[in-house]
Amino acid sequence: MTTKDNHTDSLGAVREAIFEKNQLFAAAMAKGDAAGVAACYTIDAEFMAGGAPSVQGRANIQAAIAGYISQGFTEYAVTATIVYADSGIVGVQEAYTLSQKGGANKDIGKSIQLWKKEEGSWKIFRDCFNSDLTV
Repeated sequence: MTTKDNHTDSLGAVREAIFEKNQLFAAAMAKGDAAGVAACYTIDAEFMAGGAPSVQGRANIQAAIAGYISQGFTEYAVTATIVYADSGIVGVQEAYTLSQKGGANKDIGKSIQLWKKEEGSWKIFRDCFNSDLTV
C-alpha cells in the first residue's frame, strides 16, 4: 500500500480505522444489512455508482445499497491501494470485488473514497466506483 501523508493524525491510525470500517461494511453486506452499510457513510455522503445517478444522504444511500442486496450482491471485498491524508479529509484508492452469494455475477473494479470524521469515527464522505468489466 502506498501512502501520501499531509495529515495531522497518525496515518497508521487512520488507515487502521478505515480498514476496520471496511470490515464492518463487508460484514453488513454479508448479512444483507443495508442500514449497517449506510451507517459507514456520513450524514452528508454522496454515493456515485456507475450506471446510476448519484444519491446524497445516508437514507438514500441505504436505499441504493438495499437494491444491490435485493439482487443478491452481498459478498464484498476491498483492498486499499493508496491512502492520501490532508486537512481532515482522507482519500483512499481501492480495488474491489462484489458478487452474489456463492460467487455468481462477480464484479471487479476500482474506487475512490473520501473519508472524514463524524462524531469521532471515520466514515465515507464520497464514494465513486466503476467496474473493470465491459457492459
